[in-house]
Amino acid sequence: MPEFIVNLFDSLIPITFIIFIGWLGLTAKNIDPFKIVTSLFSPLSIIGQSYIGFIVIGFVYSLFYSFGISTWTLSPIILPIMLSGIAENERLAAHGLKAVNITTQEVFYTGFIAAGGIGFTITLAIMMLFLSKSQQLKAVGRATFPASILNINEPLVYGAPIAFNPLLMIPMWLNGILIPAVAGAAMRLNIVPIPDKVFWIWYLPFPVSTYITTGIKGVLLFVILFILSWTIYYPFFKYYDAQLLTNELENRKN
Repeated sequence: MPEFIVNLFDSLIPITFIIFIGWLGLTAKNIDPFKIVTSLFSPLSIIGQSYIGFIVIGFVYSLFYSFGISTWTLSPIILPIMLSGIAENERLAAHGLKAVNITTQEVFYTGFIAAGGIGFTITLAIMMLFLSKSQQLKAVGRATFPASILNINEPLVYGAPIAFNPLLMIPMWLNGILIPAVAGAAMRLNIVPIPDKVFWIWYLPFPVSTYITTGIKGVLLFVILFILSWTIYYPFFKYYDAQLLTNELENRKN
């Protein structure tokens, strides 16, 4: 018999067994896998929804990216926390209660934390495009700014680069701590509403997505976070830009 037919028959028994077990658990025994996963992650979710946990997640995201590791690798751990958080917020809102969970996709990816991408890199992209004196950073700014507007920061992280570059890694870490700290405090103190509706169009430019998820108060907070991020990145950017400019001038002389 042809090999592909042999492989097909070899796969029939395990496939049939898996389907039967799935049917037995989900249909015959009314087992809810979502509830099982939620219960398993509930201790982690409690930590993740705390103010400190919120800041830690923001920092770990920035830390991973600064070492060239995409934060999507953390999705199996963080995404259940975020999804259960927004689901609970929706349930509370439906009963006329205030949302309480701040660790959601709507806060991180469409509200405040990931403007330009993880690390609030939109400010750095603007600096490179409009303030760079070195040709290298100016070119990086032109190439990466359109992606940064849509919150895609891989071109900037690997092109500037931020990854493995201490001059830009450090401010990314600081943004990963301070941006969540300020945003989380504003939500915990009820200065800005906590999102209670699912809205995960992460490629929508900030602060348009901020307004949709949290209203005008959220936009005002975004402006404060933008200024904070600019203040953090600016001295590191200036030093790095001057360093590259010096290298370019020396290369021209040679």
